[in-house]
Amino acid sequence: MDLAPETTAQNAGWPAAPHELRRLRIRKRESQEKFWSRFGVTQSSGSRFETGVMIPPPVAILLRLYVSGALKDDDLHG
Repeated sequence: MDLAPETTAQNAGWPAAPHELRRLRIRKRESQEKFWSRFGVTQSSGSRFETGVMIPPPVAILLRLYVSGALKDDDLHG
C-alpha cells in the first residue's frame, strides 16, 4: 500500500493523507467502529481522523506498524 507523506501540520502525527485512512478501512470492508476499535479509538474519533484531525502519536505509531505489516489483526484487540 502506497502511503504518501502528508506535509500539513494538522496531520503531522500520521504520514498518510486522511483519505488514505478511509481507503484502508474500506478496503478491509469494515465499519469505522470495527476498524478503529482495534487501535483503542472510538468510532467518532476515527471519523475525525479520516477527515483530517491530527492523530495522537500512540495511535499513529500503531497505524504505522499495522500498515507496514509489523502488527496484524490478531495482535490488536478491538
